[in-house]
This record gives sequence, structure tokens and C-alpha cells, in this order.
Amino acid sequence: MTDDLLARQLAYYRARAGEYDQVYALRGFEHLTAVGDALPVAGEVLELACGTGQWTVRLARRADRLTALDGAPEMLAIARERVAREVPGAVVEFRQAELFSWRADRRYDVVFFAFWLSHVPPERFAAFWASVAGALRPGGRVLFVDTDAGERATERPGGGPRPTVLRRLDDGTEHEIVRMFYDPAALTADLAALGWAARVTPTPGGFISGVATLTAGR
Repeated sequence: MTDDLLARQLAYYRARAGEYDQVYALRGFEHLTAVGDALPVAGEVLELACGTGQWTVRLARRADRLTALDGAPEMLAIARERVAREVPGAVVEFRQAELFSWRADRRYDVVFFAFWLSHVPPERFAAFWASVAGALRPGGRVLFVDTDAGERATERPGGGPRPTVLRRLDDGTEHEIVRMFYDPAALTADLAALGWAARVTPTPGGFISGVATLTAGR
């Protein structure tokens, strides 16, 4: 069932591409600007689940070279237009990739993802972080931003055995997607068990940000 759920999750985000930016207008992207600017972005950067490019444009201004991946071609099309408009001349390569089967073909100084970790089901958590490790150069960093556990109260629970929520699109259709809610201390401990040294902190506006590096020998 996990594969079916993840396929439906991707279909939801493909359908949502044209209205995805509404959430940034509703929540206020300015709350996250300082969070992103404080993260140590430098060198060659890989962005996972780039969506409509809200974060891609900010990364492109600081990276020497940026590769942005997403599973939804509709999201990638919007992200390309946004980067061309807001950061003309930036060296950004966009690729369509199914992130649960994706494996890096090169290594990067930084791997970044925003509002993606919460959509990784628990049974894929370890495998996902293993794939991220395979994309990092020695001494590289993983940077991420997501919503904190307090968001659980604002979501409508799904009906399946896995942690899911129901989302409604503007056309009235409802979709069930994976939704994890992470406490900073618990997430730090989960990552430590996989060989990561992580600093996960709450930020203003109900978000968390994290910086993770592989521990010695991993």
C-alpha cells in the first residue's frame, strides 16, 4: 500500500502545482526568509522536492551551482520560470525524479529540502536518509526546513493505517497524503540512530530548521 499512497501523493502535488504558492501567501513567506538566510548554503547544492521554486531562487543566489529535483513536471515548469525571472543567469539544472527511488549520480556540498521530510513515510525514513548520504561529499551538510509538531492540530487526519492527512484542492477534490509531525528532540534522536549529527531547532512561525552531518566513520 505504501507505493500506492506515494503515487497518489505525487498525483496530488501535480494537481496542486498551480495553486501551491497560495500557502506561502497565507502563511507569510517572510517568516521563513530569515530561517533560510541563516542556513550555511555554499558550494554545489542539491535541492530535493523543489516545488514551484520558492526556495530555489534563494538557493540560486548563494550556490556556485544548483541542481533542483522534483517528481512533478508541473512544479518544475513553474520553478524554471521563477528562477529565470528572479535570478537571471543563475546556474541551475532542473531534473524530474521520483525521490523515493532516486539515487545521486554525483556528490554535493549541500543537500537541501523544505517541507519534504514530513511527506516521507516512517518505513522509508532510513532509506531516504541513506540516499541523501550518498549525495554528500565528505564534510557536506544536509539542510532542511519543515513545519513543527504543533501543525498536527490544523490538519484533518486521513483514514489509513499510516500517518496521513486529507487535503482539499480548489476544485473540491480531496487527497490523502503522508504527513509526519516532528518534534525537534525526537527527530534529532532518530537521525543520531542513523549516524547523523543533527541540530534541529524550532523557529518563529511554527517551523523547524535543521543542519545535519554524517558522524565520523559513516
